[in-house]
Amino acid sequence: PSSPLLKNPPNLSGQNMDGDGPPPAAPAPSVASVLGDDDLFREILLFLGFPNLLVRAALVSKRWLLHASDPVFLRRFRERNPPRLLGFYAGYPGRYQFVPLPQPRELVALSRRPASPCDGAFARGAERLIHCRNGRLLTAFRSRWRQLRGGRFKHYLLAPLLAGEAPTVLPPAPPPTHERAQARFTQMFLPEDGARDGITLVHLLMVSRKVYAEIYALGSGGWGVPGTAVIEVEHPHGTTFLEELLPPVHGKVFMVRTSGYILGLDLATSTFFTLELPVGVRRSYLLSCADDSGLYLVSAAGFQLSVWLNGMTGDGHGAAGWLLVDTFSIREGCTRFADQNQTLMPQDGDFLRVAAVGDNAEFVFLDYATYGVVLYVHLRSRVVEKVYEQAPYDHGNVHIGRIHISPFMMMWPPVFPALNRGHDKEQLSQHV
Repeated sequence: PSSPLLKNPPNLSGQNMDGDGPPPAAPAPSVASVLGDDDLFREILLFLGFPNLLVRAALVSKRWLLHASDPVFLRRFRERNPPRLLGFYAGYPGRYQFVPLPQPRELVALSRRPASPCDGAFARGAERLIHCRNGRLLTAFRSRWRQLRGGRFKHYLLAPLLAGEAPTVLPPAPPPTHERAQARFTQMFLPEDGARDGITLVHLLMVSRKVYAEIYALGSGGWGVPGTAVIEVEHPHGTTFLEELLPPVHGKVFMVRTSGYILGLDLATSTFFTLELPVGVRRSYLLSCADDSGLYLVSAAGFQLSVWLNGMTGDGHGAAGWLLVDTFSIREGCTRFADQNQTLMPQDGDFLRVAAVGDNAEFVFLDYATYGVVLYVHLRSRVVEKVYEQAPYDHGNVHIGRIHISPFMMMWPPVFPALNRGHDKEQLSQHV
């Protein structure tokens, strides 16, 4: 008997109520009507989550490609789905390795590709990782014969995420033109906007208490001539010692010093400026770009991490000063690792070097040289993880000095196929 609570019990027999066969299917919305609506289709694309999946979708048709590659849509996609950190390169000249970080299944295969330079050119023992940015690498190689003869390095541009793309050999870098000076720093940098072109070469030279800079930009015709004559400025603080030359942030190169300020070089105007450090910061810090024109500084003092923000407003050279936006200790996280395997025993006075910082101060890598390990700290969530441990020498438990860390991010903007190339499966494998 049917339940008194159901006046019309459900029909589970597969027959209609008249016994003439299955009931007629309810009209379903047409897939074409959904995907044919441009506004709705773009909203669907936003949920793909990862740039490599966006490229795959773009290969379906010309219309899908036009929507996926639209600059306005890409800005929305990036806001919703920021580029992910796939892993990092760790090591020393000629001894680099790629360390992948855990990824969702959609990115597992992609996250293995950055290891290919380590299996090839880096394995030859004479490779240098010059700069890593936006899914591309600048490397330098000098053969054993050239090393013995004192020959120059050859520089290469690599894009490990683009399967099948061969390394690009760069034109020989022009040497410094200042006859009396010794080149204190010479560095190449990849462009900030993720473009393939626009590599910058900076020579910093010092004579007595003066610093000279020569800036080159690589174009279709080669390096050309410096965009301006040699720049000469008198050091206002009476010292010329520079510790490290940092990659460009919002078109400015910064030089870490051992005293209380940073020396900056505006690449667009070819002018020097000074930027005072936050109170109490003297060593173990790096800079990171913030939204708009701002600048983050992440510092480590023992186990205490601090994040500072400078809006770079006014003259654009940081006159507005620094604002402390966060500070916290990671000692508890380090103690947790010690409890797990006894390889880390945090002690007062231990020095942690800031080895790399992500854009918008999202994360920081710390070189814990005392124990030869690298820590990853997600600065928003304050999660601390041990992600790398250096191999000691064969004789004795002595670690190999200062380790170089280069975070490897997903490429942005995505590299889409050209409209005149077609959309076959072979091409798909070359772009994603």
